[in-house]
Amino acid sequence: MLNNNGVQPEKLTLKRILSVPCPRCRAKTKEKCTLSTGHPSIKTHADRELAAAKLPPPQNFGQSGLRMVKEITARGLRALFQNR
Repeated sequence: MLNNNGVQPEKLTLKRILSVPCPRCRAKTKEKCTLSTGHPSIKTHADRELAAAKLPPPQNFGQSGLRMVKEITARGLRALFQNR
């Protein structure tokens, strides 16, 4: 079945997938999935990918966000300590 609405699903990174526990093999966050034999799996389970896809998108402020916070706090401190 084709997706006719033109929306491409977001490609999930391994870091994002590993940020949720696996509902199938009960692997904890930041751990790889395991097979039924207990050995590590090469791929993650599809259930884990779906759980990661349901998470809200991460907020990444980066350097511009840090600059903005620094400017706001600097203005606030200048206003508090102005010589009158």
